[in-house]
Amino acid sequence: MFILFDYTDANGKNDIKEWALGLEKRERAKLNAKLDMLAKPGSDLFPQVLTGTPAPGILKLRVKGKVQLRPMLCKGSIDEKEFTLLIGAKERGSQFVPEKADEKANIRKQIIIENPSRRCSHERIS
Repeated sequence: MFILFDYTDANGKNDIKEWALGLEKRERAKLNAKLDMLAKPGSDLFPQVLTGTPAPGILKLRVKGKVQLRPMLCKGSIDEKEFTLLIGAKERGSQFVPEKADEKANIRKQIIIENPSRRCSHERIS
């Protein structure tokens, strides 16, 4: 089992939770199903479910649907038996929304490495 964490901003606001709250119920259900899969086998997911990005060490979870969800995450960043969700993103026409989401996720990963309190246990949104 892997433990999931969410990135929090400097004020303690859970950005992943806020992003998930803005999704439609059907999208949240698909996201939760993929996150459940991620927590059980970790990085041994089916091919093309958890894939790399141009930013080193940043992965995207591929959630297909009417809207292509691409939350960015990293393995760790404190322990190898955990994943930290760094930024909620979507993919439109092979482009991330928000733009450069993988680069922003990489910055957030570095923030967490320097300050582990900038994350919290994953909050599941139904």
